[in-house]
Amino acid sequence: MKIRSFVIFLCIIFFVIAIPAMASVEVGYVNVKPTGDLESGKSNVSADLELSFISSSGESFPSDESLVLSTGLDNPVWTYSIILDGVENPRPAVSKKQLDLSGWELSYENVEESVKVNLRGMAPKVDKSAQVEIVSVNVATAGGRVKDTVKNVSAFVTNPGELKGDLSSVKESYSKLEKDLAQHKADGIDISKAEQKAKEASSALNSAAGASYSNAQVYIKNANTYIKDAYAMLDSGLSQKAINDAKEAIDKTDEWITYFKTEKDLGSDPRLAPIITKREFAAEDASDAKELYDAGKYSEAKKKAEEAYQKATEVFDETQALQAELEKEPEGVALPDVSGILPYLIGLIILVIVGFIALRLFKNRGGKGGSGKGGGGSFGSRDKPKKKSTAHQYDELF
Repeated sequence: MKIRSFVIFLCIIFFVIAIPAMASVEVGYVNVKPTGDLESGKSNVSADLELSFISSSGESFPSDESLVLSTGLDNPVWTYSIILDGVENPRPAVSKKQLDLSGWELSYENVEESVKVNLRGMAPKVDKSAQVEIVSVNVATAGGRVKDTVKNVSAFVTNPGELKGDLSSVKESYSKLEKDLAQHKADGIDISKAEQKAKEASSALNSAAGASYSNAQVYIKNANTYIKDAYAMLDSGLSQKAINDAKEAIDKTDEWITYFKTEKDLGSDPRLAPIITKREFAAEDASDAKELYDAGKYSEAKKKAEEAYQKATEVFDETQALQAELEKEPEGVALPDVSGILPYLIGLIILVIVGFIALRLFKNRGGKGGSGKGGGGSFGSRDKPKKKSTAHQYDELF
């Protein structure tokens, strides 16, 4: 047991000796001025920070490692001081993108140590607005490989030209929206909901004009969204009008189809069949447009309704062409319409027939009486009457 305990003790001693001296670096608050977004190539930037060391051994920082401070600012100038037990020891300024603090410079034993750093530079010129590193604190090995990032502070660098371009683009979209709303309002389309969205877009654009870059981006994005919403509301009115126009064109076509069937008796005419078929296609598109509208898909409903209107208009034009063709065809002699006086004509004809029959009967009866007077029989033949004396020719009148 004693030998075993002794071996364990030796292992512990060896393990402790094998552990390298460890030191940790802490970076407190990094004070960056100005706060907020930086303007590309114009903003002067400063950053103040302080590094402190916590060592598990007497050495403040490992001598075989180094601290590497880097920045993305243009024209950087580093000034720093090493503070030992409260005594500040300034070091020469360094004008580089990277400040290297070697372990040999930072390694002290049994001393309270910290490093105070000030960085000054200018926001870099960027073509596209982006996050840029202001200062980064890293621990590196003897070979220069970064083994640990202690602190990383960045800021958003803006390109004013890019922002102006975005703002100008959205303003153009808003201007077009205003014109479209005015035009459709003149056409009698309900644009009240779209007008409300347009007002919200205008307010967002006004706010973007005087805001910081990041805030302006939000306002511009909101304005763009409001404009899209306005067009969606406008599509609602436009699709409804397109559906009504298509229905009206279909109804006119139906009137002509009915006319051809009833008035012109063309129900089986081969010229009418394709008109009826095309009318059905237009009606089917109009029905689909109504379903899309009821589902809130206004843009799709508008497109489908416009297709229905185009087909309905084309088939209506075909009805007019057929009517023109019929007008050119020669017509037969039209007989007068006697349906109203037909009963009177029949009565007159019957009356004429009855009269004719009666006249014939009357004549037949008159012929038979004459033959009786001059006929034979017991009376024999009739002699001519004797001539009377003229002296007494009026005696019989008295």
